[in-house]
Amino acid sequence: MLDLTEALKSTQAADETLGLGSVLFYQSEHCRDLVKEVFRFDALGEPELRQMKASSWNEFFAANQLSIDMVLIELTDCEDVVTRMAELAPQIPNTASVIVIGKEDAISTIRSLKEMGFYYVFWPVVKSELSDFMRHVVKNHHGGKGLGKERKAKRIAVVGSKGGVGASLLSCELARFLRKETQSRVMLVDHNYTDSNLDVLLGMDDYPKIDMSKSSVKLTQLDEDSAQSMLLKVNDGLSLLAIDGDKTAVTDCLKESDAVASLLLRRFNLIVEDFSASVPFAIDYKHFCESYDTVIVVADPTVSSVRSAKRMLHSLDMAARMSLKTPRSLLVLNQHRTFRDGILYKNEIEKELARIVDIEVAHDKTIPATLLSGKRFIDLNGKFSAKILTLSGLVLGRSIEVKANPFQQLLEKFTSLVSKK
Repeated sequence: MLDLTEALKSTQAADETLGLGSVLFYQSEHCRDLVKEVFRFDALGEPELRQMKASSWNEFFAANQLSIDMVLIELTDCEDVVTRMAELAPQIPNTASVIVIGKEDAISTIRSLKEMGFYYVFWPVVKSELSDFMRHVVKNHHGGKGLGKERKAKRIAVVGSKGGVGASLLSCELARFLRKETQSRVMLVDHNYTDSNLDVLLGMDDYPKIDMSKSSVKLTQLDEDSAQSMLLKVNDGLSLLAIDGDKTAVTDCLKESDAVASLLLRRFNLIVEDFSASVPFAIDYKHFCESYDTVIVVADPTVSSVRSAKRMLHSLDMAARMSLKTPRSLLVLNQHRTFRDGILYKNEIEKELARIVDIEVAHDKTIPATLLSGKRFIDLNGKFSAKILTLSGLVLGRSIEVKANPFQQLLEKFTSLVSKK
């Protein structure tokens, strides 16, 4: 006998699955009302409605990194849609389908947004056209097709020109600052497989690295879920991948780390990888060009470090000429020692490398004490924190306002007055 109650429940459940976890960031009431009407007409559920403001944007993505299927963004009041979307992209989950609504009627805009993995709707649009377009996007989303499948995490490689220049510290703090600034999911990869100190830098009491030789799952059998289970949680939104290399060759550890990171490119927005130069492996510059979006070379002001940085930057430039993809290269000069004898100055380094130093980190004797005390630089307003914040802005391709420390400003003003006397 047919149970009508159960049949109605199953029908209702099936209808509910048609709905999507959606949000519309709107600039005009006209766009807001039209999108609401189309969602109701096509039974797509009720989208969450938020004004296109920085506070509303950050608040939403801080709490909705995994449960969102579709993001609609109205930029009809924006003069440069592509640039604006490049700024917003790191905060949008790669698993979500993104529809941009704008007034720029240019093929270059459509092409650029398509390359970024975003759909584009030219405004104004009538209800029937938007309805057809939305059905097309929803069909692609459920089928794992369309532009969204090309969206992947931005990978940032932090490479030390030699051991002991501070690449690991910069990697950890960069990952923390990127997480704080974007409210997106960030992965940190530890490529020091034997003598890593990332647990100290991250303030972790337990640091159980993954021993792939003891794993019941082979590398070729990994999927997204099994790869996700290999990560260590640092805090909300920041995860760590650490492979144990005590019983495994370095080349195999590199393959394992890269395989896991590659499987999780859709689940994370940003991946920061620590290639400390104390690790004995040769850098594959061709692979860097093909796999990474930004390569940060860290050097200190010693002759040996600058020479090594010069070789790295030259090799990266040569590999980029033979590759279809050219990652951005950033040069960080880390003044992590107090001695001044036998070292180079910034202008001498820039002349030797024939390029500018993007970030110069001044010596700060309080850094070790800050790390051991358990304090976090993201909660401080010192010079080191300001430099990491500026570096984060360069990685994200946007300027980030650095809040000045009032006490530091007063001290610098007093020092300036004393020196004049």
